[in-house]
Amino acid sequence: MAGYFEAMAYSDPAAESVGTRVRRARKRAGITQSELARRVSRAQSWVSGIENDSIPLDSIALINTLARALRMHPNELTARPYRGDSPSEDRGHSAIPEIRRHLERYDLDPEWAGAVRPLPDLRAATERARWLRREARYAELADELPALLSELQAATHLYAEPDRSAAFKLLGLTYLAADSVVYNLGYADLSLITTNRVRWAGERAGDPYHDAVFAYLRIRSLWASTSWNDALSVLDTACASIEDEYTAGQAEALAVWGGLQLRAAITAARKNDPDEAWSRHQLATEAVTRLGSRQRTNYYDLSTNQANVDIHGVAVAVELGDGPRAVQRGEAVRLPKDMQAGRAGHHHLDHARGLLWCGKREAALAELERAEKIAPMLVRNHPMAQQAVRTLLDLERYSYRERIRRLGVRMHIL
Repeated sequence: MAGYFEAMAYSDPAAESVGTRVRRARKRAGITQSELARRVSRAQSWVSGIENDSIPLDSIALINTLARALRMHPNELTARPYRGDSPSEDRGHSAIPEIRRHLERYDLDPEWAGAVRPLPDLRAATERARWLRREARYAELADELPALLSELQAATHLYAEPDRSAAFKLLGLTYLAADSVVYNLGYADLSLITTNRVRWAGERAGDPYHDAVFAYLRIRSLWASTSWNDALSVLDTACASIEDEYTAGQAEALAVWGGLQLRAAITAARKNDPDEAWSRHQLATEAVTRLGSRQRTNYYDLSTNQANVDIHGVAVAVELGDGPRAVQRGEAVRLPKDMQAGRAGHHHLDHARGLLWCGKREAALAELERAEKIAPMLVRNHPMAQQAVRTLLDLERYSYRERIRRLGVRMHIL
């Protein structure tokens, strides 16, 4: 009986180490360590180090490259999504099937049985969903999304113009909120659906920027397959489509353009092209400068503002594997008090990774703790946070032993 349970534990991908999952995937593909090394332009000893967990998979680009070489999705290597072991810990994840159902029946007759609320009430409900998204409160948001999606779908059927177009705009914003939940909790296939729903609703709302926002979301799937050039092409096409409005200084165009350039900066960094990455980051900076005081309006929830540009400066350095530059930029960032939790959480996580690469373990742990305090669901479901905690556990010192172990327990690593 003991052997049975040991076998069950071994067959559970979430219970395996990353190296074990890589080795299992390689053997399933029928290739040697040398062949895998050739596919990723590394030495055979590097693959061996990955498989015995002596070399960490501590970058998204590296995970994506390895996954593509093994003919699998990156989430299979990182064992995402990370489900909880109790109802309270599994909140958010447990709502995914119902969210999926509503996304799949987007163009069918509505199920809403009661009276649909007036448009101002639906705006208020949508604004709450947007707020939950910005604050990375994914469990609460996931619980509320099915009913809101259902009622907004009914509104698009029952309202007459111009309220019908307004309802489609609210539906698009709610699909965007749903996308944050499913993407950040690790449901990549469902994120592809939400991305297309954002575009579908935006088109019916008559939104002139719906294609550009779609491009902003779409390239994440291209990241997963390491299609860096394709991603940059999509982003450049989207920028070209709004160039006249950008040149004219229209606020929405400046915000969308800036957001697209920040995405391009991350793409180029993951491609390991520092010149292109920092050039794109500068283009985003110019868009924010032109926005001026209008950057306080969060157009399309893209956070095209100076604080987010500064945060992306740290992220670009991290994606390039430049720990010292990430730390230098991270220490210079001053987050405003009203910075949305999701962005702040990402920033502290990126800063922690840079600190860890520079050997500043206690400072890295402090940044991870800040990130988790601000955006617990985002951090606990992020593969790079998981890897950073594992690294700190492997290198634990007496001075922070209990703190890192408590964090490891909360993240279901211990």
